[in-house]
Amino acid sequence: MVKNNNTKKRILACLLAGTIIGTTMLSGCSLFGSEEGNKSETSASSTDNSASSSDNSSSEGNKDISPDEVAAHSENYKLSKAMTAYIFNNYYATYREYAATYYGLDVTKSLKDQYYNQDESMTWYEYFMQMTTSFIDQMFIMCEAADAEGLKLDDADMETVNTSMDSIKTAAKDADMELDEYITSFFGEGVTEEQMMDYLKMTALSNKFYTKHYDAFKYTDEDYENYYKDNKTDYQYADFLTYNFSFANSSENSEESVDQDLKDKAKAYAEDLSKCKTPEEFKKYVKSYLEENPQLVTSQSQEEMTEGDIAAAIDSAVEKTLYPKYAYEVTSEAGKWLFDVSREDNETKIFENTDSYTVLMVTKTAYRDESTSKNVRHILFSPDNYGSEEEANKKAQEVYELWKSGDATEDSFAKLAEEYTDDPGSKTTGGLYEDVAEGTMVTEFNDWLFDSKRKPGDTGVVKTSYGYHIMYFVSDGEPAWKTSVDTVLRKEDFNEEYAELGQKYKVEYDQDVLNSITEKETSQEESEEYYDYSVPDEVSAADESASSEESKAESGN
Repeated sequence: MVKNNNTKKRILACLLAGTIIGTTMLSGCSLFGSEEGNKSETSASSTDNSASSSDNSSSEGNKDISPDEVAAHSENYKLSKAMTAYIFNNYYATYREYAATYYGLDVTKSLKDQYYNQDESMTWYEYFMQMTTSFIDQMFIMCEAADAEGLKLDDADMETVNTSMDSIKTAAKDADMELDEYITSFFGEGVTEEQMMDYLKMTALSNKFYTKHYDAFKYTDEDYENYYKDNKTDYQYADFLTYNFSFANSSENSEESVDQDLKDKAKAYAEDLSKCKTPEEFKKYVKSYLEENPQLVTSQSQEEMTEGDIAAAIDSAVEKTLYPKYAYEVTSEAGKWLFDVSREDNETKIFENTDSYTVLMVTKTAYRDESTSKNVRHILFSPDNYGSEEEANKKAQEVYELWKSGDATEDSFAKLAEEYTDDPGSKTTGGLYEDVAEGTMVTEFNDWLFDSKRKPGDTGVVKTSYGYHIMYFVSDGEPAWKTSVDTVLRKEDFNEEYAELGQKYKVEYDQDVLNSITEKETSQEESEEYYDYSVPDEVSAADESASSEESKAESGN
C-alpha cells in the first residue's frame, strides 16, 4: 500500500493550479437518468446495479435533487448543493491545519472575511471553492467523455461500487446509527443514499475513462532518453556525508554571541574531518569525535545510560551522517557545490555558518536513479472488514493455504486477489502493482518487496498498518528514473487530451447556490476516512514551478 503523505508539508500553490488531491469519497454527485433507471438504483447493494444502470444519457434529471438545489451541472450530470458543500468542507478539513500553521488562516473567523494571498485578490473561501469546482469539472468532463465513446461500467466496476457503498453501511452499523442518520451526520444535511450511489458510479466511470486513456499512451526507449536529456536536473541526485561542529556559546552569563575559543576548536575539527579521503575515514573520524564527546548524542544523563546505550547512540549518529538520494537543487551554497559538474567522488568542503562549521563529503556525484523497480501482486485483508487483526490474519492464512493447495500460479493468485482483496486500488488488476519504486510503499511491504534475495514466484504474508497482505513477487521492473519519466510523459499527454475535452464539455455553476455554502468544523479523521475513492490526482494543470517544489518535498528534501 502507498505511504500516507498527509504528514508531509504540501505546496498549496500547486493545488490552486488545478491538482486533484485525495478528496475522500465526495458523496452526492447525482446523475441524470430516466425515471425507470433511477428506480433500479435506489438500493446501494442491490445486484441489479449492473453495468447497464450506468447509462446516464437522459437529461430529465434525478428527482432526488430539486432544481433550486442544483449547484453544478453539465449536459448529463448534476450535483446538489449538499454534495458540493461536502466536497468544499472536505478540502477545508484536509488543509485547515496546514493553512493555519503556515499561512496564518484564522479558523475562528469566516473564510470569506480573510484573504489567502497578500494582494487580497482571493479570500480563503474562494481558494477552497476553486479547489471544489476544479474537482467537479474533472469528474463531469471525464464522465461526459466516457458516455460519448460508449464506455460503461461492467460487473467488476459495479462490484467495487457496491463494496464502497457497503463500507458506508458498515460504518453506520458500527456507529449504531441508521443509514440515513449516519449519512447526514458524516456527509451533511441533504445528502441521500441515492445521491451517494450515483456519485460512486460517476467516480468509477471517470476513473475508468482516465485509466483507459492514461494507459493507452506508448513510448519508446528513445522517447525516455530524449526527455531525460532535456530535463536532466529533474532526475538527478547526489549522495553525501555531512557533520556539523557547533561553536554556539551555551553559557547563560556570556555577553558575547560567539566564543572565539569554541569557534577555533570547531574550525580545527572541521578541517581535520575535511582531510578524510574516503567515506570510511569520514565515519571513523566522526565516531571517534563522538566517543570523546558523548554528551552530543545522549538525550539523558550519561549516568542513566549503560556503555552499550551510549555506543548505540553514537553508532546511530554516525549512520545519520549519510544523506542518500539528495534531489537536485542549487538554491543553497551546499547544493551549488554538490551538483557542480566538476565535482568528484569523495571531495570535501567546509561551510561556515552563523554558529557552526559544516563539512560535506560527496560520496556519489550527480546521477540518475538506475535502481530497479518491482512488479508485485498482493491480497489485502483489512481488520476493519474482518472485525479484528486476529480475524484478518486468520482469513489471510486461510486464503494463502487455499492458493498453495491449488495450482499455485500467478494467474490463480490474481483471481483470488480479485475475489478477496480489500485494496480498491488493485482489485480490478488482480492485486497487481507495476514498476514500484523503492520507498513508495509502507515500510513492511517495501522491505519484503526489495529484499535482495527476492526472486520471481516468491510469496509470503506481511503485516502492515493496513492489515495482512499475501504477497506474490512477479518480477523486476524498469529503472526508477525511467518509471518517473514515464509518469510525467503520461501526465503531460493526458492533460493535453483533457484540455481539449474541457473545451468540448462545459460545466455550469449556480453562483448563488455556491455562495450560500458555508464552512463547518470537520475532524481530520473524517476527511481521510474514504481517501481511496477520489478522482486520480494525475489530472492536473499545475504550473511547473509549483510542481517542481512539490516533487522535492515528496522526495524528502
